[in-house]
Amino acid sequence: MTSSLQSKPYIGKIQKFLKRLLPQEQLDIIELIERILSDNVTQLDVKKLKGHKDIYQVRTGTIRIIFQKTSDDIIILEISRRSEKHIVVT
Repeated sequence: MTSSLQSKPYIGKIQKFLKRLLPQEQLDIIELIERILSDNVTQLDVKKLKGHKDIYQVRTGTIRIIFQKTSDDIIILEISRRSEKHIVVT
């Protein structure tokens, strides 16, 4: 299984969001992303998004990470604050 921070339009939005966070929040989110990409999501608040067969969200504090998990890949689609609206683009 490969994993990636999708190199499509999402990567710019993800990087921009990370820059807005405090340094400790950045470290926490990067650690969480690494866990998701290594498929080590045990003990995380992972929920499948309704209407999508392979898209999930992880919530931690006020941050939401949306990712797509297929049989051979994990792709981070979005990182946002839970107070912000989100649209999943597939």
